[in-house]
Amino acid sequence: MALENVTLESVAGGLVVLPGLMWIGSPPSWPVSSTKQIEVAVMMDKSRRVAFFDEKREWGVVLGFLTKIQLDIMRTLNSYKEVLKFINNNEDATEYTIYISSFRHNPERMDIRQLERYKVEMTLREV
Repeated sequence: MALENVTLESVAGGLVVLPGLMWIGSPPSWPVSSTKQIEVAVMMDKSRRVAFFDEKREWGVVLGFLTKIQLDIMRTLNSYKEVLKFINNNEDATEYTIYISSFRHNPERMDIRQLERYKVEMTLREV
């Protein structure tokens, strides 16, 4: 599974192609979940009215074995205080308007030949 064609776009920073996936052992996945936007109102006669709105998607993104430069690019993307455009060409070519709702990074496998590598985990949520 090559994720070379996954991009995030910012008005401030332009288009950024996310680093391709690298891993040791089992390949990681990018789980996609969706949430129905539902609103329930109780009427005066105790009946309920249900309104259905658009479905919103959420991506759990994990990138591992990143160089320091790649980590810095991801940290810069996270620092933007704006909505971003997201295209995951491995799924389809749909452009989603998203924001980064959570971001975490940590050193990864520092024992391998003294390589300075990092792991980034983030959640992308559709606006």
